Amino acid sequence: MAKTNFTIRPVEVSEINQVAHLISTGYYHDKFFKWSVDSDTDRHSIVADYYKVYLRAKGCVAYVVENQDKHVIGASVWLPHDVDTSIYDEIDRVVGEANAPQFRAVADKSHLSEPPMSPFYQLVGFVILPEIQGQGVGAALLKHSLDKFDKMGIPTYLEASTPYFGGGVYGKFGYHQVGELMIFAETAVLYPLWRPAAKVFENTTIHLGGYDWIVLEKRDNKMLLISEKVIHLEKYHDTFENISWCNSTAKHYLNTTFKTRLDRQVIGDIFLLSVDEVMYYFGDNNARKAVYLDGSPCRWALRTQGNMPYLVATVTIDGKISTTGDFVNRESSSHFKVGLRPAFWIDFS
Repeated sequence: MAKTNFTIRPVEVSEINQVAHLISTGYYHDKFFKWSVDSDTDRHSIVADYYKVYLRAKGCVAYVVENQDKHVIGASVWLPHDVDTSIYDEIDRVVGEANAPQFRAVADKSHLSEPPMSPFYQLVGFVILPEIQGQGVGAALLKHSLDKFDKMGIPTYLEASTPYFGGGVYGKFGYHQVGELMIFAETAVLYPLWRPAAKVFENTTIHLGGYDWIVLEKRDNKMLLISEKVIHLEKYHDTFENISWCNSTAKHYLNTTFKTRLDRQVIGDIFLLSVDEVMYYFGDNNARKAVYLDGSPCRWALRTQGNMPYLVATVTIDGKISTTGDFVNRESSSHFKVGLRPAFWIDFS
């Protein structure tokens, strides 16, 4: 299959009807929208009218993917968390009396599942034409949107209509489960997902204690640093047991033996990043990849527990965040390297 050349740009007002119909076409066979509008005859026009309301809403952010022939082949639609609630009355009107209860139920449950944090933007529509799927267009469109929100420091939220188990395209971009499953019927289930805004930082490095360090953040007279490479193939903990970061041998090592190699500018403890901090400071998988001092690919441990107390979350050699985790006492070998990327604040006044 020949690769599609494409560009991504904001939706123009004159394109609202066209984009709404494209999204409706993409969702025509979607199980969730089949539950929302059970009439095969009416579904396309009703869902299109539904998206016209969204696309005209104040604060809506929407992008289209355009191929080399200037044909629109995909679109994404985002709404602010505090969108004018009058749009729901308009939706009731355009979807009709028979379908309004389903759409209203989704809106009501959505507000219950949304995180209490604000402001954020919610992805309410995302479609790539079927013949284009599998060519990286969808991932590029999602990344384009998230890059814009990251630069503004705005987190995002979405409700996936396909089962989510911590993977797939949303997992690759740092989304994780939040709230409760939204169950409307056996075939109509939504999976609420949340993504903190990734910190956009300049890839500035400094040399300290014999290592290179990336500057993650500057705040007043302080800088947050993380080692550019995995600098020690130390186990997270010596023994296989239920363990927290506070009692781990990795924390003890970093704040005793390792800390003596650094100067007195270090503020507080040396630590490992958490899952949320990795998603905040590193925007995508490529930015999260790391190598050991010898240049070989290497996993790096985080201070967040895995899904069992004797597991610890890690970043894989592909830059993916493994929230399931790995054994706390995992040893490195020539075929499987895992180690530590210390982080700490310093005073540079």
